[in-house]
Amino acid sequence: MEVIDNRPWNRGPLDPGPIDREYFEAAAQGRLIIQKCEDCGNTQFPPKALCVSCGQVPDWIEASGRGQVYTFTVVRRHGVEPFSSLAPFVLAMIDIPEGARFMGNITGIDPETIQVGQNVEAYALRIDETLALPLWRPIEST
Repeated sequence: MEVIDNRPWNRGPLDPGPIDREYFEAAAQGRLIIQKCEDCGNTQFPPKALCVSCGQVPDWIEASGRGQVYTFTVVRRHGVEPFSSLAPFVLAMIDIPEGARFMGNITGIDPETIQVGQNVEAYALRIDETLALPLWRPIEST
């Protein structure tokens, strides 16, 4: 997963807790990770302390960083900066082959052209030396 270092972070502080810190640290290293339960095989996102299927402690696995748009909305108005100056933007649910579903922004696309089933890939926007935020962008079908 590509990590973009040359864009300033202007979306306010990111202060991850003990459950999701590893996710943002992995993104800063160019890795998209999700949780997988070794006991029952369930994959999950967002990260949680326990497996939502069986209650065991899940492990982290690296995901491919590719997915398909499950559904989306185009945010045309937002009342809080910096998001109001980003509008219109795409907020989507993205299914990845490893079985989890992400919510995230899809960038680099005309919001009028996004489609359900569209192929996307993750990339990360660096926040600081140790943290990055995964975002999504369109890719061609392969």
